[in-house]
Amino acid sequence: MVDTMRTGKNALEHEGATLGRIHARSNSRKALGYWLGFLKGILASTKVETAEYYPIRVEAERFLNLLHDPDARELIEDLHTWQDDPREVYDIIENIVSIRSREFVIESEKDEINELYGFCAGIACDNRITPNEVERLLLKLSSYPNIQADKRVTNLKSAAQRSIADGRITPEESDDICTWITYLVGDSASDTGMATFGNVGVIDGALQDHNEVVFDRQMFVLTGKFTLGPRKAILGMISDRGGEFKSSVCRNTNYLCVAVESSRDWRHSHEGLKIIRALELRDQGRGPHLVHEGTLAQALSR
Repeated sequence: MVDTMRTGKNALEHEGATLGRIHARSNSRKALGYWLGFLKGILASTKVETAEYYPIRVEAERFLNLLHDPDARELIEDLHTWQDDPREVYDIIENIVSIRSREFVIESEKDEINELYGFCAGIACDNRITPNEVERLLLKLSSYPNIQADKRVTNLKSAAQRSIADGRITPEESDDICTWITYLVGDSASDTGMATFGNVGVIDGALQDHNEVVFDRQMFVLTGKFTLGPRKAILGMISDRGGEFKSSVCRNTNYLCVAVESSRDWRHSHEGLKIIRALELRDQGRGPHLVHEGTLAQALSR
């Protein structure tokens, strides 16, 4: 398959207006599923901590921009009004979830995964996991059969089950759960407590040494929203060094280069079909090398 960058008039620009219209409904549904999942994650501990105010406000601001969501706007205002009354904030979020859940019913595997990612970001946003949050997490993981084959999910589930075995969660066990959550929703969930819609999950096994990236006669695929520059420019730099590129991951793909930020049109909030396909091939022992944007930038600067 030829990359759409090379196909004249019929090209669909990456994250362009045409693709935006095509994916508008699914993107809105993806964002709403994640947003409600995040709020449910906040409620999972049965109380709101003041340490959660900042990540809640940041996430609400993102969804105000994404969805022009009136509830997000009011929640931002309420966080200021009730800054000394977390119980009131909890009741407000509970009311939002109750009302909005009536209009958003899980219908597909995509809905399950996006809501789960939001939920995980919600319970981890204060960098501390409680027994109530673990119980809700395990219930949610068990309720979604379509995600059981994901190794990141099974590892998270195992960590959660171990932590709750004696009815209490140690700081080490809490950190372990937060670490596995980063594989789903990105580093910031445990590093800073920030909510993470639009971040890329941690990819296990990605190349760390830029000297291991070889360009000559190797096949590259790009995914995500690169801060390094426009895709066309990046592909040009790869081509100048003897590399080739395609628009989709297949068995002869040598490198899948993953941007810092997710693409607007990805299937899930933290990963797209290219990453999903690459991980499937790697599980079969024949997948491409995974390269984060920072490593690619270093390789291109050699």
